[in-house]
Amino acid sequence: MDKPILYKDIEVDGRKFRLNKLDARTGSYMSVKLMGILTPLFENVDLSNLKDIKLNDLNIAKMTKTLFKMPEEDFRFVQDNCLQLVKELLPAGPQKVLDEYGKWGVLDIEFDTGLVMNLTIQSLVFNVTGFFKESLLSSLINRATTILQNSKI
Repeated sequence: MDKPILYKDIEVDGRKFRLNKLDARTGSYMSVKLMGILTPLFENVDLSNLKDIKLNDLNIAKMTKTLFKMPEEDFRFVQDNCLQLVKELLPAGPQKVLDEYGKWGVLDIEFDTGLVMNLTIQSLVFNVTGFFKESLLSSLINRATTILQNSKI
């Protein structure tokens, strides 16, 4: 059995962050939520040829419709749990991006929607892809994330 990867360091806009793992129960819930959101995204995808997926193959409109129907309570649960696992790596030491009470822990983030969404998505993907280990859904999530990160939507 491989040793689990408990964190991953990333850089966003010149700032360094550490993504940490969710506990197994919360990660399971997040995985189920993510499946409900992402399943429509792959409606038109040829599952026998995942390497050649293009942005036009993804049903983004249907996925966003599902995402937009997500109740605010569910969205905040997902986002808060993801952001509470992220720490900014500062010279004085790691600092939580969001504490357990929903208070921002680092400067210049509370009004930076792009950074907050980026950290939320990266934390979510880091946490749930291991749940699907080498599965088709894991491959699809990784490929879709790469496509979306490299595209200007």
